[in-house]
Amino acid sequence: MDQKLDTKAIVAIVLCVAFIVFYQPILKMLGYGKFLEPPRRAPVATTDTSRGGPAPGAPALPGPNAAAPGTPAASGALASGGGNASSPPSLGVFHPVQAQLERTIEVETPLYHARFSSRGARLVAVELKRYASAHGASSRHGRAKRYPRGAEVEPGDRVTLAGGPLFGLDLGSGDGLHSLANVVFAESESLDAAGSVRTVTFTHQDSSGFFVRQTFRVRPDTYAIDYETELRGVPAAWRVSDYSLTARSWPLLTEGDLLSDARGLRATSLVGSNIHREHAAGLVKGAKRFDGNATWAVVQSRYFMCGAVVQQAVAHGVISSAERKDLLPEELAALPPGAKAQQEIAINSLALGLPSDLHPTNRFELYVGPCEYKRVAALKIGLERAVDLGWNWLLPFSTFLLKVLNWLEIVVHNYGLAILLLATLVRVLLHPLNMTSMKSMRAMQKLQPEIERLKKKYDKDPTAMNTAMMALYKENKVNPAGGCLPMLIQMPMFIALYQVLFNAIELRQAPFIGWMHDLSAPDLLFMVGPFPIRLLPILMTGSGLLQQALTPSDPQQKPTMYMMNVMMLVFFYNLPSGLVLYWTVMNLLTALQQWLAMRQDGDSPVAQPVAVAAGASGGRKR
Repeated sequence: MDQKLDTKAIVAIVLCVAFIVFYQPILKMLGYGKFLEPPRRAPVATTDTSRGGPAPGAPALPGPNAAAPGTPAASGALASGGGNASSPPSLGVFHPVQAQLERTIEVETPLYHARFSSRGARLVAVELKRYASAHGASSRHGRAKRYPRGAEVEPGDRVTLAGGPLFGLDLGSGDGLHSLANVVFAESESLDAAGSVRTVTFTHQDSSGFFVRQTFRVRPDTYAIDYETELRGVPAAWRVSDYSLTARSWPLLTEGDLLSDARGLRATSLVGSNIHREHAAGLVKGAKRFDGNATWAVVQSRYFMCGAVVQQAVAHGVISSAERKDLLPEELAALPPGAKAQQEIAINSLALGLPSDLHPTNRFELYVGPCEYKRVAALKIGLERAVDLGWNWLLPFSTFLLKVLNWLEIVVHNYGLAILLLATLVRVLLHPLNMTSMKSMRAMQKLQPEIERLKKKYDKDPTAMNTAMMALYKENKVNPAGGCLPMLIQMPMFIALYQVLFNAIELRQAPFIGWMHDLSAPDLLFMVGPFPIRLLPILMTGSGLLQQALTPSDPQQKPTMYMMNVMMLVFFYNLPSGLVLYWTVMNLLTALQQWLAMRQDGDSPVAQPVAVAAGASGGRKR
């Protein structure tokens, strides 16, 4: 009997082991393998919270969205998106305790008017009180109403950054992102002594014990906002290991030069020691992820930006993406006729590790405002590198020239005159180098007949030809590189000036004279049908031809040089008038220096033929 029991026990054990080992292959063989896989999140399109529905043509990044509180999806799980019944159920996250109504919180400071929403705890929009839009209520033909410097702009004319929403927090990152856009947070406010809102706090806790708090503290004298997050009690079953802070760009309705503004739209981030400037037009084709110790991430147009700087958190990367968005009818109506009805929207997300329950608080600095180098640098948070003034090695030149430009404007009260003075100052400082270069070029021009004679004489003996030319240069005290070397030394200065004049917000809507109403945009004299007639690039080309006529050069190369001036006309035709003005003045000053060099040059004799010693060409005698 005991033996039979022992035999039955052994058989049972063997069957149990066989079941454990072979049940998965058997289920897969029978077609039931899908029941062995863990539940998957169903990817959906991004929700445009400003319109309460999926954004048209939105990419798969980011992923699932939370359903609104009070709906069946919200009470049990994140919305699976798209409503496909065949999709596996998504992972449950929020279980709201009770449905709440959405609230809008308005915050006023001397610099801006901000609007927050309790739905998703989003920063929805910011109106900048000191900056006028080129397409505001009082604008005419893309020209903003002129306001005194530092004066408050009327509400209908202000630059408005409204990214739908502009900034928000979500769980997860990348393809695993779970939007909290439709979760309504509890909201509280703190006032200062004058009764103005200075702190806005959003909190939410679901039935699983997960708790999130977001606190925005505004500072009246700056565009920076102290931002604090607190996340606790994230259940392990949710399989969420990080969260995201996402900034979105706004419809480009602020600038008269829409083309330059669209070209400047990008997602910029500092990861490690590398700055990544990803243009929205390229990101539409696919998102980019940059892994590493991220310091900040912003979205920016040509003159304005929004984003977050890490103060106390573990940021392990940045995800930059973009999407195309249809303009609302009222937005399209504000633009000139023929403007595109669809624009790119840049999206930049900081991916951050979830904090521990012992230290659940992370701190950041938000910045929503102008890309003004001096103002941003004063915050001392490293965000000034987002203002594009050139490569790192150019920054000392660029920042110095920007300071000089601003100082000159304080003196003359006009940025057009400041550009004229800056160009003159640069030419005066570089005058010795320029004169050395010009004299060297004219000396080389005088040697051209003798150089051509030596080339013909030693056309079959390169060694003898080089020896003869070096002797010719030495005898006439001419350095063949003397014309190029001073120009190379000046190149960093010229490149830095280009960056400053193209990107400095100080030139935005700055007038000069007559038809030049905005130094940050191309000048416009009149239209011939759809073609704009711009006087300043034509004057620049004329100044270039004058400079070329006074510049010593090989007669055979003159047609090529004249063609270069025509190419410069095409290249500069749609560039900002401040940059074209600078180049025009530089051409005229260079022509003046050429004329002075010709007067000082005199009639020095052309070098006599040079004899080459025997053996200079390997024993051959000439």
